[in-house]
Amino acid sequence: MSNEPWERRVEIGDCVLYQGDCREIIPHLEGIDATVTDPPYGIGWKPRINNRDTPWVDKIDFSINDILTGKYHLLWGGQYFANELPVAEGWLTWCKRPQANFHNDARSYSSTELAWRNWGKSRFMTHVWDGGMRAGDAENRLFLHPAQKPIEIMQWCLSLLPDDVAVVFDPFMGSGTTGVAAVKMGRKFIGIEREPIYFDIACKRIEDAAKQPDMLVVAEPEPKPVNGDMFAD
Repeated sequence: MSNEPWERRVEIGDCVLYQGDCREIIPHLEGIDATVTDPPYGIGWKPRINNRDTPWVDKIDFSINDILTGKYHLLWGGQYFANELPVAEGWLTWCKRPQANFHNDARSYSSTELAWRNWGKSRFMTHVWDGGMRAGDAENRLFLHPAQKPIEIMQWCLSLLPDDVAVVFDPFMGSGTTGVAAVKMGRKFIGIEREPIYFDIACKRIEDAAKQPDMLVVAEPEPKPVNGDMFAD
């Protein structure tokens, strides 16, 4: 019987994927330059995909300080962990609607999402992700995970990392979008996911991305997202 803290370990090109609990696996990892992740926020959200209940829940007891490894850190939903994070001016804002007029919107989900990072200035990006309207890569519209991010958003995140970052880490890998973005941008990736169903999806998506050499160059998404400084000089 193996004494390793993971259930499965899969290598795909420059990517190493682990199925298991990141709290148990992280102490065994080395060489991470940046953590880029979208963790469970712990707000009692019970999402559904295509009107089906899923095994994914956001109630996981963990400390942010235990999962942010490497020199550079980017955390979606950072506002939910503000008591654990140092003050930083590098917040990212993702606008999900095709227009900037968000007032009097009766829909229950957020029209924007925030990510905290420990380097750089604040930035924003507009990329449509409004219910069934999902811009960019066709795979974005497959609804693979309750907390799924578009590939273009994670490519944007990785594009903001310094050039000396070689290994990107996502301790809450989900369906593997961060890993797909890393493969497209020619960066090494380490990911952890505890749910077998999403681990299998991540392995398949990252393997498919690694088979396409032309994906190592970031393509311009259609329609092209708009991004820029949060505050004009």
